[in-house]
Amino acid sequence: MGKALKTTRFRNVKIKVVRRTIAGPAKVSYLSQGLPQPNYKQTHPITSQQAELDDTTPSCSESAYSKAKKRELHAWDAVKDDMLKVSFECSAPITTQCVVCQDHADYRCIECSTTAVFCEVCLKRTHRNSLHLPEKWNNVYYEPSSLGLFLFLPEGHDTHAVYTKVMKVIVSTGRLCTVTVNMCACEPETCTLLRYGLWPATVEKPQTAFSIPLLELFVCLSLECQVSVEGFCNTLRWKNNLTLAEVNTLYRALVGESISHFRHHHFRQRILVDICPQLDDGTICPACPKADGDMIVTLDANFGLVRKQSSGTSVVEPLHGTRMFVDEKDVEEYLLSHLDSSKPHEDCSNFKAGNVLRSQKQAKKLDVTGVFGASCRHEMPLMFVNMSQGERLAYPLYVIDELLRRCEDKNIHLRVVYDIACVVASHLHKSGEGIPHNISLAIPAFHVYGHKLPCQIKYSTRRLEGFGLTDGEGMERLWSFLRRFARVTKEMTPSHRLDLLTDALLHYGRRKSTDLEMQLLQRLDKADKILILAQEDISSVIREAPDLGLVNRTWSVKRKLRTLC
Repeated sequence: MGKALKTTRFRNVKIKVVRRTIAGPAKVSYLSQGLPQPNYKQTHPITSQQAELDDTTPSCSESAYSKAKKRELHAWDAVKDDMLKVSFECSAPITTQCVVCQDHADYRCIECSTTAVFCEVCLKRTHRNSLHLPEKWNNVYYEPSSLGLFLFLPEGHDTHAVYTKVMKVIVSTGRLCTVTVNMCACEPETCTLLRYGLWPATVEKPQTAFSIPLLELFVCLSLECQVSVEGFCNTLRWKNNLTLAEVNTLYRALVGESISHFRHHHFRQRILVDICPQLDDGTICPACPKADGDMIVTLDANFGLVRKQSSGTSVVEPLHGTRMFVDEKDVEEYLLSHLDSSKPHEDCSNFKAGNVLRSQKQAKKLDVTGVFGASCRHEMPLMFVNMSQGERLAYPLYVIDELLRRCEDKNIHLRVVYDIACVVASHLHKSGEGIPHNISLAIPAFHVYGHKLPCQIKYSTRRLEGFGLTDGEGMERLWSFLRRFARVTKEMTPSHRLDLLTDALLHYGRRKSTDLEMQLLQRLDKADKILILAQEDISSVIREAPDLGLVNRTWSVKRKLRTLC
C-alpha cells in the first residue's frame, strides 16, 4: 500500500520587471511565481511506482540546459562499459595479416595506427629514420620490441667520414629509448641531431637528445601554464611509467643550459627576424601610433618578482639582450643622478607598495626587490626595469625619459598613467624641470579613489581629455600573469631569469596582439553604449533645467563627453 499524501495547488503570481535598454524605451515583462496554496479536497494514495516515475520524469520547470546536460550524462553512461570492452579488445591483435604485404604479422606501432600490424620486414622498411617505438605480440600481451632504432644520414655524405654513435633519446611521447645515430665529420653533431628532429642536451659530445615536438610542448606549457621542469618530468613519469633513474636522467638533461637555448632558438625560428630584419620581433603594438598621434602608456611596479642573492651569478649576458629589460648599468647611472630623498610620499595615496609591507630583514636577502614596467593601452609590454632600491621616483622618471627618447623624432603625445602621477608631477615642478609639453599625467580609474579629492578631480582618467575610457589598469592585468613565474625565477641566475621573464612577456604580447581586433570591437561597442546613456542623461537634465546658463554648461559637458569617447 502506498502512503496517502496531501497534494497542493499553486497559485500563479505575476511579478512586474522593468528593464531599461540603451537604444530604446524601457521594456516591461512579467515573471510568474508559484505560491503554495492549501487544498483540502480529497487526496489519492501515491504508489511506489508512481513516485519512481515522478523522480525520473523531468519537471516542467526544468531548464533546457539542465535537460541537455542530463541527456549527455545518460548517453555517456550508456556507452562507457562498451568503450571499456573495446579498449580491452584493442590490447590484443585484431588481425595477424601485415597491412603492407599480407604476411603473418606480430608487430604494431601505436603512434602510426591502433589497428595496423606489420611483419618485421615491412616494419623496418616503413619506419626507417623513425623514432616510433614498435611493440611485439608474445601470445599474451604486447611488449616493447627488441628491434633497435637507427637514424641514417640523408644523401650527400657518401664521401665523408661517417661514424655511428649510440645515444639516449627522449622521444615525443616522453619515453626514454636507445638509438643508434649516424654522424658525419663535415658538421657538428648538434647540427646533425637537428636534422633528425632532435635537440642535444649538451653541445660537446652529446650523449642525450630530446625530440623537438616534446620540447615545443614543454615551452608552451611553461609559458602558458607556468609548468616547471620538475613538474614536466614527473608528468612524463606517470604517463609512461618511467623509473626513478630515467626521471632523474631526464631532469638533469633539461635543467641545464639546453632548454634555455632551445626556447630562444624556437623564438628566433618563429619571428624570422634573422632572415628579414624589418619584421616585428613581438615588441611592437599593431594598434598604437607609429609616427603621429596620442600614445597612452601605463606604468606600475611589482614587488613579487624578486631574486635571491644566493641564486648564483651569470657568466654571459641574457640571450634576449635588452629586448624587454633595459641595461641595468644605465639604470644605475640614472639612479646616481637622483637623490635618495626622491621617493614617493604616502600622504597622498592610501595604497602601500610592496617594499613598505615587506620586512627589512627579508629585503636584505634579495638583490632584485621587484620589477618596474610599462605597457601601452592595448596591454602590449613595452619596457621593464629591475629594481634594487625599492619604489623610487627615479624608476618611473627613467622609463618616461626612455619613452620620450624613443619618440623624439616623431609627433607623438605621450599620455602616462601611473598610480602616483600626482607625486611625479609635483616632483617635476619642484625640481624645476617641469612637465614636458608632449606629456600628460593621469592616475588609473581604480587607484584614483585612494587619493585625496583634489587629485581625483585633477588626475582621474575619467576627467581628463584624451584618455577616453582607458582605465589605466593594464599593468595590473599583466602582473597577474607574470607574477606566476616568481616561484621559478627567484631561484635563477640573473641571465636565466631575464630570459624567462622576457619570453613570458613576449608570449603575453603575442596573446594580446593575436586577439586585438576582437578587443577593439568590444571596446568600441562599450563606448557607443556609454555614449548613448550619457546623451540620454544629459537630455533629461536639460529638460528639467530651468536656468539657461545651466543648459549651456550642460551642453559643453556633452561636447566634452563626445571627445572622450
